Amino acid sequence: MRHPRPSDVLLLCLLAAMWGASFPAVKIAVAHLPTAAMVALRLLVGTTMMVALAFALGRRPSLDSRTWAVYAGMALVGNLVPFLLIAHGQRQIDAGLGAILMATMPLATIVLAHLFTRDEKLSLRGVAGVLVGLSGVLALVGVDALRGLGADVLAQLSMAAAAMCYALHTILARRLQGSSPFTNAACVLALAAAMAVALMLAAEGPPPPVPFDAALAILFLGIFSNGIAYLIYFRLTGTVGAGFTAMTNYLVPVMGVLWSGLILGERPSVRAVAALALILAGVAVAHLRLGGRKA
Repeated sequence: MRHPRPSDVLLLCLLAAMWGASFPAVKIAVAHLPTAAMVALRLLVGTTMMVALAFALGRRPSLDSRTWAVYAGMALVGNLVPFLLIAHGQRQIDAGLGAILMATMPLATIVLAHLFTRDEKLSLRGVAGVLVGLSGVLALVGVDALRGLGADVLAQLSMAAAAMCYALHTILARRLQGSSPFTNAACVLALAAAMAVALMLAAEGPPPPVPFDAALAILFLGIFSNGIAYLIYFRLTGTVGAGFTAMTNYLVPVMGVLWSGLILGERPSVRAVAALALILAGVAVAHLRLGGRKA
């Protein structure tokens, strides 16, 4: 690993911008497509591009069974399941609100790192950060709403569950060593696409005709949010480390709110902005527990 360069910072910002823009893109796509079909189509687009690039550059996977097991886990918890949860959630709630709820992902990573790693245990500062962040989620969802568990609350909980999946994905990504970013991205996306197509055919059948605006959203999700973004993610984690790459967790929810306002005309409520501030404050407090190292 090396110290981050200005080019790495630019790539980090580009990564956050592409992942943030995925929230309004999903909102557009789910208005016209069933959930599993939307997920399968975006993954097929991303897989086609990444596999073609990998073969064009001579990147051939010659990997052991352990690495393929990690790939399968990343395909499941980093792509298929969270994409389904996000699509389900965004049928009910605004794209910007979904981005705010996704800010809980680094908090979940901190807790999971405590459970599944040996060198990143929670301190009192870390516990305080998690509690502050969770208070932001409760402020956003509302304790009274949790008692009734209405449709919007279930949609919001779907987004929070997707954040948990991404946290698991981060833990798994640390187990990859030595493979090129092209190989990692292509293999993970190919496995995720195969899972998504099988689920779509079993649950919904072939996809319906796709309107123009939904097709544009699917192409953006597949080419940028899945393909190029995943390639940048693996490049950054492989060269400057997971700690630096994890800083996208601070940027993605903010970019998601901004993109949702620009593309969909959404305006977050005062409570939503306050909740985002609390969640990010909790992440910052917990981040300091390791003297600047990121979970």
